[in-house]
Amino acid sequence: MHELKKNKKSFDSQVKIYKSLRRLLLVKPFAEITVADIKADCGISRSTFYRNYNNMVDVLDAMFEYFYNRYLVERKKQEPDKEKQLSYFFEYWVNHRDLIHIISTENEGIIKECIKRHENPDVLDNPYLIDIRYSLLTSLLSTWSESKKETPEEMAEMTRNVLNKNCIDLLLDLY
Repeated sequence: MHELKKNKKSFDSQVKIYKSLRRLLLVKPFAEITVADIKADCGISRSTFYRNYNNMVDVLDAMFEYFYNRYLVERKKQEPDKEKQLSYFFEYWVNHRDLIHIISTENEGIIKECIKRHENPDVLDNPYLIDIRYSLLTSLLSTWSESKKETPEEMAEMTRNVLNKNCIDLLLDLY
């Protein structure tokens, strides 16, 4: 796990690197992006990159961890109504679905490990539940990121029509 640093200068560098990676992914496959590409795109030094990350996968890991943590915090502020929780899930992730797609293409383990770190201890003992949760989250968001057609509301409705209540509760960690 690679986390975003707390001090402002390091945090700003990490975000700059991530944004650069996102821009470069529009023109190059992930496997072909180098630290030199990041350096040239965002104007950081090689040592700044390596002070913050060990490799490109760490950039994805840190950013997913950051957005997942924010999702969990923000979700708790939402109404307890499960119908609205599903809609909120898609409303939150619509802005990050391309990150999910990149991760699911390059290294799905990032998502699984992040979910494991945030699991309720009762569920952590059941690897099947973790795998189902991770598979639901990754599959829904990754496929959605490819199509980019449906709105968050349409995705929530489709999910309600396809998955039963228990699957939706598992996806949203509401069991």
